[in-house]
Amino acid sequence: MKKVLLACGLGLLALTITACSEEENKSQIAGATETCNAYFNDVDLMISKASEDPRTKAQLDAMQEQLNEGKKQIAALPKAQQDVECQKGIDTMKQLKAAIEGAQ
Repeated sequence: MKKVLLACGLGLLALTITACSEEENKSQIAGATETCNAYFNDVDLMISKASEDPRTKAQLDAMQEQLNEGKKQIAALPKAQQDVECQKGIDTMKQLKAAIEGAQ
């Protein structure tokens, strides 16, 4: 479970870094592209899985507002830029998932 929490944290970090560098079941953020909504869904799914552990749930609940703010910041970017940045996030999530699966 610690690995899932780490992956969630890194996913959130990637989302935050992406948003800052450019000044419930399904996340559909107004103004976000399909690529970004797919990325947001991946992050939400990972958080949902990690939240099943009571030891991580409180921490993840506390980070939810920050995550939602990051999504809004990305949705405010021009569409072409959103796709580039969210694709980076998707690629990072794939690497994290592979690392987690390889460590198990």
